[in-house]
Formats: sequence, structure tokens, C-alpha cells
Amino acid sequence: MAKTLTLSKKQEELLYLLRLEGLRREIELHEATEAYEKALEIEKAVHQYVVDNNEYYISQLEHDMPEMKNGDRVTDEFDMCLVDEEIFKNDFLPKVKAAYMELYGIDNPLNFVYSSPMLERKLKAEKAYRMIAVDFLKISGRTTEAAQLEKAIKGYLNPKLEAKLMSITRSFIEGK
Repeated sequence: MAKTLTLSKKQEELLYLLRLEGLRREIELHEATEAYEKALEIEKAVHQYVVDNNEYYISQLEHDMPEMKNGDRVTDEFDMCLVDEEIFKNDFLPKVKAAYMELYGIDNPLNFVYSSPMLERKLKAEKAYRMIAVDFLKISGRTTEAAQLEKAIKGYLNPKLEAKLMSITRSFIEGK
């Protein structure tokens, strides 16, 4: 038989406010995730544009592979890590900066890693969203479990536990 939690009026009010805060954090997480995904899309498109409109050649392979060898033309932005470092820094990166402006009107001071600030925002929003569960446990008087969960959230969180935590948080916010 399931154990029923008896809450005081104050705890009920705090849980109601926590649900509202959870909705706000969920919206923030959704917006941060969308911004990050869009930034990655732009970053990839800019890098691929520069690769498509210039000729770069692989020179950093220690061993030839069946699908590529030193001297092959780079056709995918992902393979730019195999180009000579000086060419990468002095030719590719300045062209990437110009391409951001040309394609999207973005003056990108970070040159290569346009998505980095968006990733930081997304990770911060994820952590804030996960903390809803910690706050719920604290309000419910389960401080030991709250402390353990908070420690996990601030450190490494097992992917299975993370998925379960996100599901529980979502159910709580929806009032289920």
C-alpha cells in the first residue's frame, strides 16, 4: 500500500509556489535548448560554407585510412581538425568570422565556437530545472535525500537517474 504524505498548509503553499517556479524553469530550459540547437545549426552551416567555398587539404593524419589520406580535400566541416594548424588559425578562422557576418549578420567575437555561450545557458537551465526535485524533497521534510540528490546534481548524474529525475519533476509540475 502506498504511503500518503500529510502536508501542512504552509507546505502545500510552498509546493504550489514550487510548481509555478518549475513551470518558469521549464520554459527557460526549453528556450535555452532551442537557442543552443539553433546556434549549433548556424555554427555548422557557417563552417560548411567556408569549407565548400575554399580548398583545404588533410595533412594531420598519422596513418592513411580507407576513406581519407593526407592530401585529400576536406569536404566536411568536421574534418577541419585534420588541416594544418597554421592554415586553420590564419586562413579558416578569419573566413569563419567573415562568414558569420555575411550569412547571418552576426559579429561573432568568439570566431569558431558560436554555440558555447548557448551551451552554458542550456546547462545552467538544466541544473535549475533538476533542482525542483531537491526543493520538493526539502519542503516534504526529506532533507537527507534532498542533500544526496543535490550533491548528485552538482556533480555527476547517471543518465538513467537523470531521465527518471526529469520525468518525476515533469509529473510534479503537471500536478500528477
